[in-house]
Amino acid sequence: MDPEDQIPNELLDQLKDFGFTNYEAKAYITLVDQGILSAPEIAKKSGLPKSRIYDTLKMLQTKRMIEEFPGTPRKFKARNPSFVIDDLVQKKEKHFKNQKSNAINLKTRLNTMINNTEKTYLSNESILWTVNGRRGFHEKFAEMGARATEEVKVITPYFSRNTILEKSINSARSRNVKFTGITTLNDENRDRVRYYIEYFNSIYRFAGDIPLTLIIIDDKECMYRMNYQTNGQLNYVGVHSTNTGLIKAFTQYWDGLMKDSTIINSF
Repeated sequence: MDPEDQIPNELLDQLKDFGFTNYEAKAYITLVDQGILSAPEIAKKSGLPKSRIYDTLKMLQTKRMIEEFPGTPRKFKARNPSFVIDDLVQKKEKHFKNQKSNAINLKTRLNTMINNTEKTYLSNESILWTVNGRRGFHEKFAEMGARATEEVKVITPYFSRNTILEKSINSARSRNVKFTGITTLNDENRDRVRYYIEYFNSIYRFAGDIPLTLIIIDDKECMYRMNYQTNGQLNYVGVHSTNTGLIKAFTQYWDGLMKDSTIINSF
């Protein structure tokens, strides 16, 4: 059997995920599987080129993954995998902890910058900005919700459920932002509407169809959803604006729906 065929690719990939190079993974697995070997024996059994085997073994020693027995010829054995993997996990956890700390600092610095630049496009002259897809729409909702100070108005027949929306609503509610919704009720959305009653201050039922998903934040900015078909699949874009005229028109649309809606108290 070809030496490379003796090492499962899945095992190689798992070790690579923990920072092994391809050569290091092959050499280490060979030592785990075969026991104490010389460098030429490791190269032969793993399929590694002889010209690279000593450099590879030196790196494994530096990373404390193998042990060496001095002598002629030099012999090597794998360090116990339990200790090796535990060390790698600890290093990854430490790295992630540092990354998380750096991410908090990075968000603070970049948010300070964007808070200043947002003033240049959150204005009466702003017409239309678009975000693509379901996740993009929900992330934009979360961004808008983070700016809310008074009330978020939502018109939708869907009431999608996911952690992005729930975290955004909870964060805004903790600042005493009011959430009001207008929807229809049908077999498809009934459970989701029931769920969001716990998150919203109030949800109203409109008697007719709602053709438009619309969000209005503090009567200062809005976003609506435009559906389209691609290869038979439903897709959509979110269209965001802070244009005064557009928001006024949507607010009138909201008021019109509200006149023909009744509050949902229970199911």
